[in-house]
Amino acid sequence: FDCGVNGNGTGGYRSDSVTHAHVFQVLEQMHPNLMLINYKDPDVFGHQAKYNSYLKAIRVTDKYVAEIWSYIQSNPDYKDKTTLIVTNDHGRHLDGISNGYVSHGDNCEGCRRIEFFALSPDFKKGVVVQTSYEQIDVTATVAELLHIPMPYCKGRIMTELFK
Repeated sequence: FDCGVNGNGTGGYRSDSVTHAHVFQVLEQMHPNLMLINYKDPDVFGHQAKYNSYLKAIRVTDKYVAEIWSYIQSNPDYKDKTTLIVTNDHGRHLDGISNGYVSHGDNCEGCRRIEFFALSPDFKKGVVVQTSYEQIDVTATVAELLHIPMPYCKGRIMTELFK
């Protein structure tokens, strides 16, 4: 793990730009088989009701994801062997529900929806899956990719993604 303003275990939230720089250090130095990256800015600015900053943070995060994928595709250790999954940990209220995008936490349609985008040499290209899945299905799918048996996992493997 790699978190905290002044390194592991120091607490606080550091800038997404610092986290992004650390991503490449970890990829270069450690060659992980699994990596979870949390860019906090879209969530923080959303909860702060800073709409323009929220939108900007989403665009910056999209740019970061593109840079990660470009790095993966240019590095022989990762190219054609690496899956990149982009998702979020929760949805947000739709307009007209509570205070809109600022919050989440009930069972409204917006709160029940998250984004999911995946690139992989194991996945079909250009497919938009219409089947409803849950967050626990991401775990099951990642375990399948890594050949990790999970006999007690309640998630479903997103088989429609696979070639």
